[in-house]
Amino acid sequence: MSSPSRPYGLLRPAAARINSLIRRLMDEPSDERRAEEYRRLLAEWARATGRGPGLA
Repeated sequence: MSSPSRPYGLLRPAAARINSLIRRLMDEPSDERRAEEYRRLLAEWARATGRGPGLA
């Protein structure tokens, strides 16, 4: 089993920024615009963390 590339619980700066944006987004009313922005941010988060489809 490989060891993690960073200490447990710490995110890369880009991923931490995206997490902050997602948290703020969840405070907004639920509508199609929020859903689309959430999908976009999740894809960006996956790229930033290397956890997207085919990246693991």
